[in-house]
Amino acid sequence: MNLKQIIRGSTVVGLGLGFALTGCGGVEPGDASEPAELGSTEQGINVVTNSGFESAPAGVYNYTILSTGATTLTNWTIGSSIKVMHSTYKTPHGGTKSIDLNGYGAGSISQTIPTVVGAGYTVRFYVSNSPNCVGVSRSAKLTYGPSTASFSNTSGSWSLRTYVFNATSTSTLIKLESTSGGVSCGLAIDDLTVDGP
Repeated sequence: MNLKQIIRGSTVVGLGLGFALTGCGGVEPGDASEPAELGSTEQGINVVTNSGFESAPAGVYNYTILSTGATTLTNWTIGSSIKVMHSTYKTPHGGTKSIDLNGYGAGSISQTIPTVVGAGYTVRFYVSNSPNCVGVSRSAKLTYGPSTASFSNTSGSWSLRTYVFNATSTSTLIKLESTSGGVSCGLAIDDLTVDGP
């Protein structure tokens, strides 16, 4: 027997007791003002796979460079080259790994996620500068659904970036692309999530 079977409206039932509760603000069963049951729809579900970049090669150094075609950063497509940085090199925002969008030069990561047409989604990720780039401005571009946004950073501390969009298709590209070319260190990214219905 659960609590709903025990207390119904303003009268305790189901235990062989029949006295009224006073001063509890109860309502009579069937009263239109009775609170509705909670819905079964969950909100805020992350639809990105491997959002913390933890499913990546362990490597034997402080970081591992991955190039176009590499499949070891699970569920992410790599453009040009990036670094998977280990906690011995750069303290991640969470877990044990983070990404530098510059490997040998400007690179990118992307993932196509399932979306519901017309539904709202929130993209969140943390950005910092890689160890050798602290104090130097590095920049990148985010592609998220029908929109793009440019951002930059100079600090070695992690800061949250948030973007929202309404899906226009049943699948949506999420892409982070370095726009700091010709250098081997760029923006660090960690904990990228896309929350939707």
